[in-house]
Amino acid sequence: MANMNSLKVTLLIFFLCCSLQTFCQITNPRTLSDEWSEYGIGDPYIFKFRGKFYLYCSTRDDQSGVKCWSSWDLASWTYEGLAVPASLTTSKGAYAPEVIYWNGTFYMYTSPAGNGHYVLSADSPTGPFSLQTANLGHSIDGSVFIDDNAAMYFTNAGGSGIQGSTMSSPLLIGSATTLSGANLNGWTEGSTLFKRNGTYYLTYTGNHVFSKGYRVNYATATTPLGSYTAAANNPVLLNTEGTFFGLGHSTSFIGPDLDSWYITYHNLLGQSSIVGPNRKLNIDPMGFNGDRIQVYGPTNWTQPTPALPTCYDRFDRTDIGSNWTNINGGTWGIYNQELMWQDTKTTATWYKQINTATSAANYTAEFNMKEMGRGANAARFGAVFSYIDENTYGTALLSSYDNTLETDIKVNGTSIGVNAIALPPGYDYQKWHVIRVEKEGATFRIYIDGMLKSTRTANIATGGKIGVTTYSDHADFGYTAFSNKVNGSGVFSFYKPVPGTIPAVHYNEGGEGVAYHDLSAGNTGGRYRTDNVDIRDCEEGGQNIGWNQTGEWYNYNVNVQAAGPYHLGLRYATTYTACKLRVYCDGADISGIIAIPATGALTTWRTAVLKNLQLPAGYHTLRLETVEGEFDFASLKFETGSTIVPSGADNFDAGNFAALWNYDNGPWGVTAAKAGINGFGKRTMGHVGWTDYTVEADVTCPSSGNGGLIFRTRNPAAEQFGQSTATSSDYQQGYYAGIEAGGIVFGKENYNWTTLAYKSQVLTAGQSYKLRAVINGADIKIYLDDMLTPVITYTDPNPFISGKAGLRVHAANMTFDNFNISTDTGTGLLNCKVKN
Repeated sequence: MANMNSLKVTLLIFFLCCSLQTFCQITNPRTLSDEWSEYGIGDPYIFKFRGKFYLYCSTRDDQSGVKCWSSWDLASWTYEGLAVPASLTTSKGAYAPEVIYWNGTFYMYTSPAGNGHYVLSADSPTGPFSLQTANLGHSIDGSVFIDDNAAMYFTNAGGSGIQGSTMSSPLLIGSATTLSGANLNGWTEGSTLFKRNGTYYLTYTGNHVFSKGYRVNYATATTPLGSYTAAANNPVLLNTEGTFFGLGHSTSFIGPDLDSWYITYHNLLGQSSIVGPNRKLNIDPMGFNGDRIQVYGPTNWTQPTPALPTCYDRFDRTDIGSNWTNINGGTWGIYNQELMWQDTKTTATWYKQINTATSAANYTAEFNMKEMGRGANAARFGAVFSYIDENTYGTALLSSYDNTLETDIKVNGTSIGVNAIALPPGYDYQKWHVIRVEKEGATFRIYIDGMLKSTRTANIATGGKIGVTTYSDHADFGYTAFSNKVNGSGVFSFYKPVPGTIPAVHYNEGGEGVAYHDLSAGNTGGRYRTDNVDIRDCEEGGQNIGWNQTGEWYNYNVNVQAAGPYHLGLRYATTYTACKLRVYCDGADISGIIAIPATGALTTWRTAVLKNLQLPAGYHTLRLETVEGEFDFASLKFETGSTIVPSGADNFDAGNFAALWNYDNGPWGVTAAKAGINGFGKRTMGHVGWTDYTVEADVTCPSSGNGGLIFRTRNPAAEQFGQSTATSSDYQQGYYAGIEAGGIVFGKENYNWTTLAYKSQVLTAGQSYKLRAVINGADIKIYLDDMLTPVITYTDPNPFISGKAGLRVHAANMTFDNFNISTDTGTGLLNCKVKN
């Protein structure tokens, strides 16, 4: 690598940054240079070409052109100017521009002012893009996906869910159908389709950009336009209170380390005083557990800078340098930031340049290349990987004559056999293409231009080197790199945000005695990772740590937002024996010994809540230790806690709402010392960190619709700008117990509705009833007038951990009085004023 001293300094700085986290940090939301004034960066889209990332965003409604930024590391961004010139009148208010690279050409898809889609093209990711089609129709937020067989698909927003179409070429979009299972109960937008390990993932956003409840969900399928199944852990991005809200319109991509996935999205500042929404850019890591996505966010506090590859070369110099070893000669040089071979093309010799850095046994590598001209029909150029010596290495070679990708691996002088894979007709080898190699154990997965084309098996147990090669060919090679991460392992030792959720199988790297302590040999379940930790498929999706026994422990790196109390919801399963565990932070016991009850079977999952663990701010390592017994566990969910005793009341005698109320939506009012509403609405009081408490109110039964109490509620939101008020009635995450003319309804809301129980009972419209909910761990009791006998008793196997309390009304005209929150879990009436 050229100017190797400079590169070594760069790498040294990088490694120091990784070890001294405080010096390498970024913070959401981000402000970039040359953003649209009072419009910011909305609908962000990021893609990579030759190792560099390019960012595009929506154009302010009264402006033309599309802005572009570039970055090598997702942290520092350079403004590249208008990729689409402002003189192109059809680019006025260009919504959600997205760019793909295909066979030498960059194609942009955008819907100016939401009036149908146009396709533009350019020879560079920074443009200038020029118009290539007339208006192709389709609603806003178009996105293109290219499958392994080069088939192209187009998705866009729709009133009943995401729309999907096949594409016969980058310039032609077929008719659309609504994709089953990919909807948010109404208008759904901001889709991205990608494929990982054979599963198709579709992320999508809704319902309205001006709603604080704008959020990201995802669904999975076995075919690109097939029937999708919404994920159980939706939404994956949501936050409605404070100054960080309205999160959505995401795209997903692999980051600088070649392995870790990231998600970019915007947050809403509010409505611009000029035109449209004012938004900001955000980027957070994204991990996988089986086919489950885990977004490590949303975050709006300092996070580690994304990791770079273990070794990389941008060829941004004039000489090759000492970090490349020449094999068999040839005339090599660097020109225009490209490694070039300029020898006679008729020479029948395999010329190689091999990097001197050695990878780990498992790694991911990337090679960018193009052909300048071939000598004979047998000409080949391509990538070398897992290079030990001339007897042991792999190759992924391109043949412009045969229009093929050829893969082979030689071990101790013996080839496993050439696999020649036909590439799409018309493939232009004199344009840039990227080869990607993933080595995991004895398996090699080889991609070209993002398409998985070859999976080979060869026993190369150790690390090796990477390089490039030519045979009777003149080729140029661009950005080349490898990372000692593969198949999502980049998130294992990443400092995961708290509050947030950590899959149990995302424990640290480092092995026995460093990252974990396991008392049995091997991975009993044989899933996910190759350590001695026992991992199996989980009944609830993904994988979990299993057969966890007394004395075993697991470490997790975390990045705590602020010092204070946090609740830990441990998702676990046991047999008929209760267990005990303990949590450490940087070696200090922060929980004491905690007993968790038996669940009855390793297939019966429950959530144990460890309340108010005190955590310091910043970067730390948590350890979960089994003190006694055996249990499986699937995830660790951290939520902001509170040591404030739950309390609060309002009898509305003052003629208005007390200052304790901290969220409301809907046409609420106070008349005759009672709170009232006609329609839809919610109000909350208290702290999101409250877990166990009692909430009650006097509730007047409506003649239609229903209303009552909400508790352990987080992220409440309302409809905005035309979105159905009825739909947004369920915009919260928490429980609801209400009354209606036919009885008592009880359920959960997670931006949808799930009935947990219903008690049929004739209630009289206009009559006031005392409604009470007592919440203790996973146990919830609902009382109506009779405070001795609950009308509903329910144990939730997957409870919401904590949240505020309040009132909710759904399509009803009704009043409330004597609202009260306390820690009184007895059956007598609380000490509060009662009015007729």
